[in-house]
Amino acid sequence: MAFWGGFIGINKYMDSRVNELTGACRDAIALWSLFKDSIPEMSAKLLINENATTQAVLDMMSETLSSAGPDDTVVVFFSGHGTRNHRLVMYDTQIEHPFDTTISMEKIAELFRESNAKLVILILDCCFSGGAAAKVFDDFPVAKDAFFDWNNIVGTGRVIITASSANEPAYEHPGVGHGILTKALLDVLQSEEVGVSLVTAMDSVLMRVRAECGRLGLSQTPELLGHFEGGVFLPSLRPGENYYRNFPELQIIKVSNNITDLLQYNIPESVCDYWGTQFANGLNNLQVKAINEHGVLSGNSLLVVAPTSSGKTFIGEMASIRAIKRGRKVVFLLPYKALVNEKFEYFSELYGEKINVRVIRCSGDYYDQTEDFVRGRYDLAVLTYEMFLNLAVSRPSVLTKIGLIVLDEAQFITDPNRGIIVELILTNLIAAREKEINPQIIALSAVIGDINNFHIWLGCQALISNERPVPLIEGVLDRTGVYQYLDEDGQEKTAQLLPATAIRVRGVKQSSQDVIIPLVAKLVGQGETVIVFRNTRGLVQGCARYLAKNLGLDAATDVISRLPDQDITTTSEELQECLRGGIGFHCTDLDRDERQAVEQAFRASDSKVRVLVATTTIAAGINTPASTVIIAEHEFMGSAVQPYTVAEYKNMAGRAGRLGYNEKGKAILLAATYSERDTLFKKYVVGKLEPLRSSFNVSEIDTWILRLLAQEKAVHRDDVFRILANTYGGFLQSRLDPTWREKVEAHLQKLLPAMLELNLLEQDGEIIQLSLLGRACGQSSLSLKSSLQLVELLLRASAEDLTPEKLMALMQALPEADQGYTPILKKGRSESDHAYNCSKCFGSGVMRELQRKAQSESDYFARCKRALILWDWINGVSIGGLERKYTVNDYARTRRGDIGRFADSTRHHMHSAHQIMILTRPEDAPRQEEYNVLLQRLEFGIPLEALLLLKLPFTLNRGQYLALLERGIRTPEDLRKQDEDWLVKFLGKRKAYVLMQN
Repeated sequence: MAFWGGFIGINKYMDSRVNELTGACRDAIALWSLFKDSIPEMSAKLLINENATTQAVLDMMSETLSSAGPDDTVVVFFSGHGTRNHRLVMYDTQIEHPFDTTISMEKIAELFRESNAKLVILILDCCFSGGAAAKVFDDFPVAKDAFFDWNNIVGTGRVIITASSANEPAYEHPGVGHGILTKALLDVLQSEEVGVSLVTAMDSVLMRVRAECGRLGLSQTPELLGHFEGGVFLPSLRPGENYYRNFPELQIIKVSNNITDLLQYNIPESVCDYWGTQFANGLNNLQVKAINEHGVLSGNSLLVVAPTSSGKTFIGEMASIRAIKRGRKVVFLLPYKALVNEKFEYFSELYGEKINVRVIRCSGDYYDQTEDFVRGRYDLAVLTYEMFLNLAVSRPSVLTKIGLIVLDEAQFITDPNRGIIVELILTNLIAAREKEINPQIIALSAVIGDINNFHIWLGCQALISNERPVPLIEGVLDRTGVYQYLDEDGQEKTAQLLPATAIRVRGVKQSSQDVIIPLVAKLVGQGETVIVFRNTRGLVQGCARYLAKNLGLDAATDVISRLPDQDITTTSEELQECLRGGIGFHCTDLDRDERQAVEQAFRASDSKVRVLVATTTIAAGINTPASTVIIAEHEFMGSAVQPYTVAEYKNMAGRAGRLGYNEKGKAILLAATYSERDTLFKKYVVGKLEPLRSSFNVSEIDTWILRLLAQEKAVHRDDVFRILANTYGGFLQSRLDPTWREKVEAHLQKLLPAMLELNLLEQDGEIIQLSLLGRACGQSSLSLKSSLQLVELLLRASAEDLTPEKLMALMQALPEADQGYTPILKKGRSESDHAYNCSKCFGSGVMRELQRKAQSESDYFARCKRALILWDWINGVSIGGLERKYTVNDYARTRRGDIGRFADSTRHHMHSAHQIMILTRPEDAPRQEEYNVLLQRLEFGIPLEALLLLKLPFTLNRGQYLALLERGIRTPEDLRKQDEDWLVKFLGKRKAYVLMQN
């Protein structure tokens, strides 16, 4: 059996009255190249532009079809304009001679019938229906017999693929350089390792085209007509010499696992040398595949899904240095400020020093380098999701400067709270492609189940791997000491991990410490490092205390000496006590310096800290691998108990195994009974991972629409659906539910008038845009419900209640503040004094607003409590003092983590509140300078008189700022006047030196 082919693509036309196309030639060249590379013996002819005259195309079709034998397959492809009477427009088509200079479908049907070929496939990326920007020549005269019966051409052994149905236009994809149909065909035919069924392929093509058109606000439905006995199968297509000659920008330089091969990509030798010291075994399989098979260092976008410690972050790192050396700017996006700070310090120390990379960070803090980011004065910027979205929407020009975006922890798109941020970021990037803004995207995700076409939505390839550089043993341990596990080969086994006699009740009743103490003792005795995951802060600290008391490990005095010694909290004291027993712990009740000291100590190979007890947040990207991970619970605690997802369990388990330290990692989930052990084993160890989902919720469509419109200037009313369809949620629904558009548009028919009524939208004919208030709400971190509630609140408030400090208190009445956890006793009236004290501090007007819409008296007291804590925080009350003042008993302890969370979330939302206030109460809104002062005080927890200390050439912790203030030091000049010995003792040698040099 032989393959024959003819590929025609026409962008330019002799007749100036025919609109030119942009992707038709690329369509034909790409398919011709792929077929020739994949089937070298194929006889395939290519005609483009001036070579694709009417006679030349007819001659090529006739010769190709007549040459094919009875066992042969012929593929004919055309990309260009069609006419309304089913004719193909050639390069030399003339409107004065319409029937002599075009090719009719009847003529093609005749040639098909005369051919002896066993199978003929005709692919038409054109259309025969009009429409703006459609691939149809509208000005062509239409004959009375314009109707064409497709049965004249299709039949047994004759198959036709059309870009759209007979009454629909077909389009080119803006910014991609291909027709929408051809782009889908190229992707699908290259996605299979072996031959692909044409019917199966067309199902995938249909879904891709429908989803892509949905996001572009278009309607186009490809069709497959005709049939072939036994089915039609095409070989898998793979790019080769022809493809890369025609598309050199996609050339991939192959590498081995030897890191020095990266020199071919212009990675500096000093960087390769450093990477070589860090990765003694060179590049792993995941990293080599990303380069060789997916072209990640050639500029291709890529979704990487792989386990923790698999080396996926290094893929983003390599691509970043490659992009920087090509003169492109790189952005790293991370979910948490702690991760931003960690990456900033790592990148600055390594690449800043080795190759003079300008590294900046933006996480919403005082020391952010936001102005540098906006002006493009950087090489590598590290941002939180929220900061990037805010800047990309408010300053769209920042996107034009970026060549690569690395989005870490992409699985956060499923998160019910923060998923909207990730989805809006990516939606904005996808929409920017229509403006020819198309940075490379590398999305890195921890293990998930079915990726659910996420890569197709992103418009990139996917690299999925379950391979780990250090094998992982996973299992469940019950109270008899029996460990049911999967070994590194996937075989289910059981072992007596602990003697049953080692597990005994150690407290008043049975608890997890009965197992954790002997288990950790055994593991540490074998030379292992251990992380114990607990699901609450209280359990973390309690577990660390009893391990420190019972294990008898050496004191980690070196770590204790590095801990801050000002503004000490009860948690700080507990940490020091635990470290004296060789145990560290990690939770939000520690400040940043304390958490960093613990993380660094646990990572160090020679550290005394061999055991770390932590909340689950440390599983989200912080670099703290261990030999063994113990997961004590299998559910999150909160207003409602929420079982861990399989993915969440896998991410915690994935912390086990240290490359270069262990041959294997081990994860141990605890169970109380044999029955529970079996249940947990089936659910988590061998259970199926959840598929990737959008966090889009139709009940919150108003917030989504507002935030999406904030990314636009003015749009046609009919385009609102297109904007929503651009989201991942819209993409999924468009694929799965053909009636989804009708449902959403019916919803929009009610929603848009309501938004106009609320003055969130402005309308001029059919063109709508957000009002200034609507834009402020759309760019807000608040939900639409909260934004509107804030507007009502501001309109009711008296002028004297709109000072920055009182606005800080008023923010506690919004749903975002109520939904967070506040430690308060809900029974009795032991915390009712907060209302009285709050009234004295903020006045009766603020108190009335704090009462409004409160669900219960305890909710009202909680609002008052948060407002008072923030007041004391910005006025310099010590953390220990705050903890003692606002803790009623051990069941509702106020901790440093609570205080920091209140301050951070209030500061975050006050950015939005101030913008809304300027529009609703411009005459009473605080000046920007006053507002900035409060934001600084909220961030650092210092009184007004200490603010000038922020001008120091380095940062201090809160305790140090307050200690300086107590000593009478209020300015950098005051500090420079102090005794040098005292400065060295207080600041340390490095900071004292920096101070004296400035």
